Amino acid sequence: MQNSSGMAVVPATDFSHGELTALWNRAYEGYFVPVAFDEQRFERHLRRGDVDLTLSRVLAVDGAACGISLVGRRGQRAYLAGFGIADSHRRQGLAGQLIKSQAAALSHAGIALAVLEVIEQNPARTLYRRAGFKELRMLDVREWSFEKHRRKASTRPEPAALQQLHRACAEVSRPTWRREWPTVLDALVREHAVALGVWRDDTLCAYAVMPPPGDGQGALLDAAALDETAAHELLDALATARPGTRWRLVDEPEGSPLLRAASARGAVPVIRQVEMALTLHQDNDAPLA
Repeated sequence: MQNSSGMAVVPATDFSHGELTALWNRAYEGYFVPVAFDEQRFERHLRRGDVDLTLSRVLAVDGAACGISLVGRRGQRAYLAGFGIADSHRRQGLAGQLIKSQAAALSHAGIALAVLEVIEQNPARTLYRRAGFKELRMLDVREWSFEKHRRKASTRPEPAALQQLHRACAEVSRPTWRREWPTVLDALVREHAVALGVWRDDTLCAYAVMPPPGDGQGALLDAAALDETAAHELLDALATARPGTRWRLVDEPEGSPLLRAASARGAVPVIRQVEMALTLHQDNDAPLA
């Protein structure tokens, strides 16, 4: 899409990964939390989120790229995996143009539902509301470091058992896109993440997916429990597996067994996010943005 003012919205495939990485960093300059990427981390972000660059969009003004909208795709669902305007072009109404063009591209591609998470106090929350996104639920980011316990846990449960438990936990507390099974499996296979399991009567009842040994970041890639008792056991197991680690869990739904257990033990809230969703009407006659 291009108009007489010199603004154009084009597929992200028109740009190299290096160019998109640089644009990402400009779009997230001054953000609430640091999200600067080098090209390797950017490519990992694309892979883990199943980002479709053909469906994603870049906004340019007078030939200069200044806005990015990355979209992951799984079947008829989509995920806004990154959205922003470079500081030099903010407060000019460009974000509204970009989200409108992105929504049109999603509709044209047959996407039925698009989801995103936005930090609670981010002004973009209003932008998404105006674009038709509805707020679904609150998500917490929590940090903690608990004392070591003697509880035993199984490291590296079999992938089939882990997938089955992931599915069962998803019925209790639906995971966000970044913690759905395809992303978790990618971390296990491609990033050498380590699975930690908690067992009850020979049944796997809680799990965590930790970064590889020596990573040092303490950012859990995923974690879930069938009930609050299993969640407490998992927290003990994490403290035993890597004593002294300050763990961080992102996008945990309100009221989940794991959040209740972590909160009861003093896990510190860092930020809150709002999950939002846009229901799309398929429009095969709409031009691609």
